[in-house]
Amino acid sequence: MLVLYPELERKELIDQSNERLLPLIRKIRQVFEDHFDRTWFAIIIDGLPIDFRTIRIIRELVGLESIHVGDEWFIYQAVVELSRFSLLIRKFLLPVLKERLGVSGLMPDRIIRDRYQYILRRFVAYTFPYNLERLEALTAELRMHLLSAFPDLEQQS
Repeated sequence: MLVLYPELERKELIDQSNERLLPLIRKIRQVFEDHFDRTWFAIIIDGLPIDFRTIRIIRELVGLESIHVGDEWFIYQAVVELSRFSLLIRKFLLPVLKERLGVSGLMPDRIIRDRYQYILRRFVAYTFPYNLERLEALTAELRMHLLSAFPDLEQQS
């Protein structure tokens, strides 16, 4: 069979029930790339028990531009990794965030001396828990929408 318009054929492969997931993935992309996929963040999580595979899978998820039939299993696995990522950040980084950023009054010998950097890092320390909560809420929403369309995914894992 000769296909004159391959882009039309590819459109048919897209599952319409999955199309509603894309706006959520875009929101997760914005939060993840703006607050968690930064060089400064990679430096402060150094030494924490976060697997690079987890970060890679999350990056693949937020890089999705379209969803096709069969992608739901990958998206579910990425949601599991996002949940694991949030849990590890909450457990291992939040309690020592100010110390790792160099703005803790508990460690005066490690405080950043550059006033601009100090203000910037204090701002990051102040907003970081909120941004983590946003990532967790969006992840939970994506999981809910995914499982409402594909309830068998939870039994498969």
